[in-house]
Amino acid sequence: MLGASKATTTREYQLLDTGTITSAGSQSYTIPAGTLYLEIECWGGGGGGGAKTDDGVGPRPARYSGGGGGGGAYLKKTYYGAADMQAADTLNFTIGGGGIGGRVDNSGSNGETTALTSHKRSDDIITTFSNVEAGGGGGGEVWNPWGPPYAQGGAAGTATNGDVNTSGNGGSDVVYPGFAGGAGGDGADPDGGAGGDGASLGIDAIRGSVPGGGGGGGRNAGTGTGRLGADGGDGKAIIKAYG
Repeated sequence: MLGASKATTTREYQLLDTGTITSAGSQSYTIPAGTLYLEIECWGGGGGGGAKTDDGVGPRPARYSGGGGGGGAYLKKTYYGAADMQAADTLNFTIGGGGIGGRVDNSGSNGETTALTSHKRSDDIITTFSNVEAGGGGGGEVWNPWGPPYAQGGAAGTATNGDVNTSGNGGSDVVYPGFAGGAGGDGADPDGGAGGDGASLGIDAIRGSVPGGGGGGGRNAGTGTGRLGADGGDGKAIIKAYG
């Protein structure tokens, strides 16, 4: 027919499924039937807070509080698949655990990395991902004689090879006299967990929130758990399947 034009078509993709993984260690997400692409978000674990320490000098040594743990990083990646995605394929991850808060006279440990590792079909690897990682925050440190700061907050976690890579927030330093522990750094935006407050008089250090909040540092004086650093929040992954 004269004057007729060819119709154009558009495809609006639908969200088929959302999976959330919060348990640390090796984990997997089962890809649903009809998936055409996946939107993947990862957060690294938060660093543990540093503990109370002293300089060991004389009968009344100077005491110092611990720095806060650093916040974990964030990445976002869209994956279209190196081969057609099929129902029951798995997307595989390592979810980073939060760092452990320091015991007396010890720094907190680093938060662990959350990594996208592979796309598998049964036992066959379809794709291996290289360094698609949301790094964990650094552990808060204890006193050092070359300060200030006398106790340094943990470094912010950094991310690599996402389409979006966002660093976390560093933990707070402690400077003399340091009556309270340093606050943990927040996990990276968007939606990173809050860093925990450092210990203060009568109040223990607070653990970082999931995902990726750094733990608070221990207090310089007193007895009991208030001297200890708090753990960082574990990492996390969110996967959205579209078809």
